[in-house]
Amino acid sequence: MSQRFSSENPQTNVGAKTGVIGNNQAQIALCESAAYLQEAIDYAPVAIAIFDREMRYLSVSRKWLEEYHLSDDIIGRSHYEIFPDITPEWKQIHQQCLAGAITQRDEDPYPRADGSMEWVSWSIRPWHTPNDEIGGITLLSENITQRKQAELVLQEREEQFRLTFEQAAIGICHVSLDGCWLLVNQRFCDIVGYEREEILALTFQDITHPDDLDTDLEYVQQLLQGIIPRYSMEKRYIHKNGSIVWINLDVSLLRKVSGEPVYFISTLQDIGERKQAQIALQQSEERYRSLIAATSQIVWTADTEGRSPDMPSMRAYTGLTESEIINLGWLNAIHPEDREKTTQAWMQAVQTTSLYEVEYRIRGADGNYRYFQGRGVPILNENGTIREWVGTCTDIHDRKQAEEALKESNILLRSILESTPDIIVVKDREGRYVALNSNTANFLGKTIEDILGKDDSEVFPPEIAREMMAKDRQIISTGITEAYEEYLSNGVTNCTFITTKAPWRDAAGNILGIVATTRDISDRKQAELALQKSEERFRSLIEATSQIVWSTDAEGAFVTDQPQWRAFTGQTVEELWGWGWLNTVHPEDKADTTEVWLAALANRTVYEADLRIQRDDGEYRYFNARGVPILNADSTIREWVGANTDITERKQAEIALAKAKEAAEAASYAKSEFLANMSHELRTPLNGILGYAQILQRSKHLQEEERSRVDVIYQCGSHLLTLINDILDLSKIEAQKVELMPSDFHLPAFLQGVAEMCRIRAELKNINFQYQLASELPIGIRADEKRLRQVLINLLSNAIKFTDAGSVTFTISYACEEKIRFEIRDTGIGVPQDKLQAIFQPFEQAGDSRRQTEGTGLGLAISQRIVELMDSTIHVQSEMGVGSIFWFDVNLPEADEWVKTSQADDKGQIIGIKDWHPKVLVVDDKWANRSVIANLLIPIGFEIAEAIDGQEGWEKVWEFQPDLVLTDLLMPKLDGFALIKRIRESDAFKDIAIIVSSASVFETDQHRSLEVGGNDFLPKPVQAIDLFQKLRKYLHLEWVYEEKKVLSLSEPENSELVAPPPAEMETLYELVMKGNFKGIIKQAALIAEMDERYIQFAQKLHQLAKGFQDQDILALIQHYK
Repeated sequence: MSQRFSSENPQTNVGAKTGVIGNNQAQIALCESAAYLQEAIDYAPVAIAIFDREMRYLSVSRKWLEEYHLSDDIIGRSHYEIFPDITPEWKQIHQQCLAGAITQRDEDPYPRADGSMEWVSWSIRPWHTPNDEIGGITLLSENITQRKQAELVLQEREEQFRLTFEQAAIGICHVSLDGCWLLVNQRFCDIVGYEREEILALTFQDITHPDDLDTDLEYVQQLLQGIIPRYSMEKRYIHKNGSIVWINLDVSLLRKVSGEPVYFISTLQDIGERKQAQIALQQSEERYRSLIAATSQIVWTADTEGRSPDMPSMRAYTGLTESEIINLGWLNAIHPEDREKTTQAWMQAVQTTSLYEVEYRIRGADGNYRYFQGRGVPILNENGTIREWVGTCTDIHDRKQAEEALKESNILLRSILESTPDIIVVKDREGRYVALNSNTANFLGKTIEDILGKDDSEVFPPEIAREMMAKDRQIISTGITEAYEEYLSNGVTNCTFITTKAPWRDAAGNILGIVATTRDISDRKQAELALQKSEERFRSLIEATSQIVWSTDAEGAFVTDQPQWRAFTGQTVEELWGWGWLNTVHPEDKADTTEVWLAALANRTVYEADLRIQRDDGEYRYFNARGVPILNADSTIREWVGANTDITERKQAEIALAKAKEAAEAASYAKSEFLANMSHELRTPLNGILGYAQILQRSKHLQEEERSRVDVIYQCGSHLLTLINDILDLSKIEAQKVELMPSDFHLPAFLQGVAEMCRIRAELKNINFQYQLASELPIGIRADEKRLRQVLINLLSNAIKFTDAGSVTFTISYACEEKIRFEIRDTGIGVPQDKLQAIFQPFEQAGDSRRQTEGTGLGLAISQRIVELMDSTIHVQSEMGVGSIFWFDVNLPEADEWVKTSQADDKGQIIGIKDWHPKVLVVDDKWANRSVIANLLIPIGFEIAEAIDGQEGWEKVWEFQPDLVLTDLLMPKLDGFALIKRIRESDAFKDIAIIVSSASVFETDQHRSLEVGGNDFLPKPVQAIDLFQKLRKYLHLEWVYEEKKVLSLSEPENSELVAPPPAEMETLYELVMKGNFKGIIKQAALIAEMDERYIQFAQKLHQLAKGFQDQDILALIQHYK
């Protein structure tokens, strides 16, 4: 029953007042009005509830009771009592309404108790008493779920129609009655080639082929007149690009209910390809019906001899051209190892008129081979002879790899089974053996074949078999792995085993049987017994040992007597008890000892500490205290046992060693600093010496004798620089200041360059030089190219130097999966066994003293240090009179990005710059350094400005506006680092090229100069060729070279030359590699005096040396080697 306002219940009467209700006429009218209001509420189409200020129900509609499944006795009850789970958000809305706010929601989701979701529209507002006070609130709620669902269905249908229209595989259009396009989808635009906006500005008559327009319009009229309901036709549209597009058109007419036409609906499908394919399909029907019998990857046809007119799919896969593949050219794509069997299979199929089937490898366009299955069937003439062959090549590479992987997996599984000393078996759910290792068969005295397929009852005695089969069934039933001890007999011996049985599952987790591993622990059992017997002997040993053996409770307190401790410290039992042992520890060690002990206690780990303990005579001695926790079953500590070992002598030695080490490090640091500073001081004048020597070498005004003297200056300076670099390399390595500078580079080109540098010298000594490079090595690697080349050239040069006959072999291969081995093998004089380690020491030169004419004796020492930086070591094997082998293995990561090493062609001396006069600013506080750069660059066309420090350099940057800045690092006022930073931070010059040139030997300075913004580093003394290369790189220059005549070894005059003996040729090679042109001229004079037959050769050599033609001299030597 619906709830109404009642005059008998003033608490529920809207606007009721305290007091006795009179029976006057106004009161009667008021009651009638309330009755009418309640009647309206009862039958309202929406849910209505009226509450007082305490949220007690005053009145509700029938719809409210139905919607919220309430009984009709709720009047006067609290809304929060009926709905105890009402949210704080709703309670806040109620309070806001009681304060005068009106809140409503047009759409609001409402979860029902059964988990369903409904949509409601609601409003909540206050109602007022006659004196205009808020008496409570009125809540109206309408269930709009059906309307909401209908809206969602309508939206979904509209979206489905839109997607269907836009994504349809055919063209769909709406066309007005006069032919204008009203609506088109993307597929239609694609067919005719117009954008949507373009086509909507046209009519269908505009793009219809003239020959089809009349037919189309006639059908349109029949549609409009109601003669036909729809029509279909094949017609042609004119594509936007002018081409003809064949389509299949279907048109219907949309009419109103009254029958009045609205617009046309057209669907169309592009049938251009179908039109073109109809004729071709008819002609090739028989051929392609045969092809259906084969696979459809690489399709081919051939005559009875295997000649093919063309194979487009084969061309597409292999990258061969039509001319390369026709006839028998397709065989060129078959792997050479597979061609013979392919030909034999073909001839067999031709002879027997049977299926041709063979597996072979085909090279793809990417150069890789993949396995294919070739399959072909013969097409016969009416007389039964073969007219042609059709077939396919199916890619089976993945299958072949899977087969190989399966074989390897089976081999691996068998290897694992056989490599373990355990007995391993696999049984199915019926208990039959499906796999086992030879240990199982050997134990049982049977073969594997005798056991496979049988169960335990056929292998073991009945009692053992029953127990084993019961345990197997338990494992299969529970799916739980178990381990247990068991006793087994093979009829000869009784053994104790520890057996682990686990469920054998497939990929889906289904149990297929069990896997059991059984290990013989008979020896362990005997060992346990022996251990028990030795326990007493161990106790005796403790008493005899010189260590202090002790035990404590779980917290570290002595709770039992410690005789050895008392004997050493002189403490009584009472003094030792508990933590009294700490009183004998040196005061400086107590805090650390306690901290270490508490950490071990907290982590339940081994306690170990070095501490000083006071002996009974008052002397403190060093001990190494070590204790281990004994744990309970629950992993808590039960007690500690340990021992203190006297290490006083060792500690005293360590202290002395530390002091010696500190002194050595100080000396090493002083040496490194001295060498670095000395190198800087030596390099600075050498920059002027070598710089001006290079400038004079480029001069055209020197006499021969003057030029020779300049060459002597340059060669002597270069030799001095080499010695300085060797000593610094060793010093930096010893001081651990050398860092590898890895970069990506082309490994084969790098190795070829190293090999060619050494090949000529070896052949000049009539030594066979062999270069062996494994094919599987990577193309690009990441390593320190400079340091790796330094090591290899040193090892190869030594091998050639100490070999007079036989060969030098340079081999590069994989030592293991990740490391590459570099090996140099020679047939030289060898190294005595007692000198093998000495040769890696600085300044050592083991071997024939006659060969120790040059160098510092640092080559092998430096090479060994560099290889150690690469996490490797140079190894050596040698036998006197037989030869030596040097090798090292390094991990060189493969690199995807690499720059192939190349050498610039020798085009002669640079004399100018094409079409440009670049501006270079030289910043250096030394006049000689600036002068060298200026005199090298000004003659060939550069504009040069100079600055004596960084501050002046910064001012010159703005004034001179250079294209490139060449700056020193260490300068007064503003150093090079700060100058580079300023330039990079300025908007005007942040992109200018900057080359840092310094005599600093510290790689940290070099790295830092690049980090702050330098583009490149040029060490001092500056080499002209290095300077020119970097200028060309960063300024993108094109040099103008001096015209020179390049030696042609095919000239008639060279054919008449007679070369001197190999010893003289080797000497010439060493001189040209050092750039010693004066020495070459002197050697030419000596050769001319040796024999008149060598005069023309000596004259040619003299002419080339005067012109500094080092490349031509090398070519001449190689030609006559």
